[in-house]
Amino acid sequence: MADERRSTARPRILVVQTAFLGDVVLATPLLKALRARFPEAFLAFMGTPAGTELVRGLSGVDEFMVYDKRGAERGMAGLRKKARELKAMNFEFAVSAHRSARTAALLYLAGIERRIGFATSAVPWLYHDRVPRHPRDHEVLRNLGLLGPLGGAPEGLDLALGLPRPAAAGPDLLGGNGARPRVGICPGSVWATKRWMAEGFARVADVLSDEAHAGIYLIGAAQDEEAARAVAGMARSRVHNMAGRTSLGQWLRLVAAMDLVITNDSSPTHIACALQVPVVTVFGPTATDQGFSPWGNSSRVVETAGLNCRPCGEHGARRCPEGHFKCMSMVRPDDVLAAARELLAEKK
Repeated sequence: MADERRSTARPRILVVQTAFLGDVVLATPLLKALRARFPEAFLAFMGTPAGTELVRGLSGVDEFMVYDKRGAERGMAGLRKKARELKAMNFEFAVSAHRSARTAALLYLAGIERRIGFATSAVPWLYHDRVPRHPRDHEVLRNLGLLGPLGGAPEGLDLALGLPRPAAAGPDLLGGNGARPRVGICPGSVWATKRWMAEGFARVADVLSDEAHAGIYLIGAAQDEEAARAVAGMARSRVHNMAGRTSLGQWLRLVAAMDLVITNDSSPTHIACALQVPVVTVFGPTATDQGFSPWGNSSRVVETAGLNCRPCGEHGARRCPEGHFKCMSMVRPDDVLAAARELLAEKK
């Protein structure tokens, strides 16, 4: 039955990215390229519950699947259950943008006929095709390299990041404040050393509130509440602290309503780019040539140059390995403000 289905049906392709939300956004050009390369294919995406919710409804994708690897499907029992589910779906190709051993094992156990992943994956031998992952290329281009064994990305493809456009934000999120421009500040990050100083964000909020009459919104998930409270406590201007008070869908609506987002090197950078919202990103322990800089024209990066200790790792660290945290403490609010002013002027 399965062989008959494969011979008569259109090709069935699975794309997997179960990492952070920013990584999921950076995989959207890969989905676009696969759809362009195989216009008749059945194309599915699988991510974490939040990752799948983020892209659900994206044009060109036929099915959105959830792998709850840290919840109901955690551990070996969950892995084997998900593998049986995938096997029953008769995928002919699997393209993994995630480099974890768990993802490689899942696709192997699912018996997918042709598995494509990065040569730098944790267990690359579980893939049939192992694609080089060039450390200095942007992550968008590295992901597109996964199409190499399938003929490559079509020429002339629009490589912009993409997300389904969320519904317009209303007074429930904006607080009935008509102040414009709206500036979203995202002070959190999973990695402690990626968080710029709270006093820096507070200073930027105060100046933009004073000179541009901006409405200031603190945006983040539940784990960002502490960072947001610190900024709110130091700011003398009025800020709308929405961190931890929104669902993912509301969070996206709030970001989409902003005229400018100011954030650390974290997922809001890529989400803002995908929603065509100008973004200023503060880089500290990481560097732009690691492949995760903003992917879009309306963006600026602020960082401390000339530190030999940068970058100190792929993601940063829990604490500064050198003990001085200069990569963030030396970032000047005036430099962030200069970048913000440029983008706000361009938007007028």
